[in-house]
Amino acid sequence: MNIFLNKILQLDSIRDAILLSHHGEPLFYDLQKEYSADKRTIDLWNKIIEELNKPKTADFLFDRGRYYLQYTAIGYLIIAMDNAINLQRVKVACANVHKKLSDPTTCKKVLLKMLSLAHNILQPSIIKELVPHADQEVAHFLIALLKKENEFLPAVRETIVLYICQTLGYCSSPDAVQPLQEIIRRYTTSANGPRENKIKTAAETAIKQLGNIVVDEPVNNIKPVKTEARIAPEPQENTTPPTPAPPAEQQQPYELLKENDKAEAIAMTMQLIEKAAHEKQFEKAEKLRDKIIQIDSMALMEIIRAAEIIEEAKSAAINSDYLTTWKELAQKLTNEEISALYHALIPKNYEEGEMVARQGESLANLFFVDQGNIQIYAVSQERNIPLKIVAPGEIIGAETFFDPSVWTINAKSLGANVSILTFKKLQQLKESHPTLESKLLEFCAGFESVNALFKKTKRTRRASERKSIHGRTTIALLDKHGRATGTTAKGDLLDISRGGVSFCLHFSKKENADALLGHTISITIRKDISVPPLVNIGLIVAVRCHDFIGNEYSLHVKFNKPISGTQLQQVTQGS
Repeated sequence: MNIFLNKILQLDSIRDAILLSHHGEPLFYDLQKEYSADKRTIDLWNKIIEELNKPKTADFLFDRGRYYLQYTAIGYLIIAMDNAINLQRVKVACANVHKKLSDPTTCKKVLLKMLSLAHNILQPSIIKELVPHADQEVAHFLIALLKKENEFLPAVRETIVLYICQTLGYCSSPDAVQPLQEIIRRYTTSANGPRENKIKTAAETAIKQLGNIVVDEPVNNIKPVKTEARIAPEPQENTTPPTPAPPAEQQQPYELLKENDKAEAIAMTMQLIEKAAHEKQFEKAEKLRDKIIQIDSMALMEIIRAAEIIEEAKSAAINSDYLTTWKELAQKLTNEEISALYHALIPKNYEEGEMVARQGESLANLFFVDQGNIQIYAVSQERNIPLKIVAPGEIIGAETFFDPSVWTINAKSLGANVSILTFKKLQQLKESHPTLESKLLEFCAGFESVNALFKKTKRTRRASERKSIHGRTTIALLDKHGRATGTTAKGDLLDISRGGVSFCLHFSKKENADALLGHTISITIRKDISVPPLVNIGLIVAVRCHDFIGNEYSLHVKFNKPISGTQLQQVTQGS
């Protein structure tokens, strides 16, 4: 949403853009414009929306310009324009936002993304909007945010903490208990004022809502909250095949569980967790922790302690040289994210002269350079063009990792130790660490892009000039034998050269767009009925997000056979 609104602000004649929650509070505005969301302006907009009976859309003139309002599931988009030049474009874009946010899953995703990018001033309003979407993912996100409390602006620190406590109470996540207990401990002093007491009360209420124990031992005047006993359901006849016997070292907890000695079974499982964590068998330790949850989901202290044991062992296993090399990246991540990333990486040594990646290769990996160097270069017009020597602490592969495409450069080892993160592994980490991907993307954005490096050489990677082109195109998906599969689509053209073309398609899911990478298609372009249409075969070499809110993706195709200059002129005439 932030990216979408910032793009809106870049359009000609657009003066301002505000997203106002249904509680009447700003979720987005241009922080550089002090008047954009001051109290007087916000009060005025709330009054206008009420007087208009909370319309779905509204378009009207004021003495200072033109305004367009669009209702969405998370609030009102308010776009201020000097004139109507881009009014229709704004209407279409806002309608797409409204449609996209009608999906609760997308709505939650957008709010979490906004929260990760928002200034502290806006975070309380966004947290409040997350209450209807409160779940395990939201809980993990808020817990991670809570760990940055000391970084919050003093003016809004207590408000952020208060709203986090209130929202965690609706998340049904046992992981929220420990951080809420910590808040109670820190905010339980005789010197506390009304604001601190309100935070402490919110944390206590949240834990009661979760139905868990407040603290493992009383803190001042706080007493543990007793949980109600749960009546086990009547045993049902088991018609499923028998479960395979567990490994020998886990037999005893299973036998104890059969005898209904849950406490002893949990204690034994805790010992196995400590052993597995000590031996750096972290996946095994995680599975054992899940086993405790299966034995007794209310054994919260043991569940939390098991997580701590595993996390402490993971942190202790991190190589000190790794933390030194990746100090700048570590500053952007939480301790849990650092640990999770470290243990997800695959170490590999590349001998001098060994290729890490080749131009034209489809390889969705991030390469973290731990030691040594890697030379990156491009082949252009049958010549090797050196671009950069990558040093320790730098990452290569981001441009093909976050937006699927083939490699446009070569990477050759000069003798290097590298850690590899696969795209599949990152997707697995997203469930427990939802902000990790965006933080990695932000870190990688700090390095010069391949395009920027190539511009410094004052050379071009293209054998022919790229030209803008407007209109529609028809594509047909081909199988590996070049035969039509029957799958066709229509897209909006973006640009074309003698060697290839790019166009936009709408996809309901990013995964569907990414799946087209490496496929061969037939593409038909007709600009004038007086001349035959241009029909060519090409390979999809890149898939990039063109408009996240609108679910538009750009597909970049390399022609199997270049088109002629005459054909290029015919299809671009009038564009």
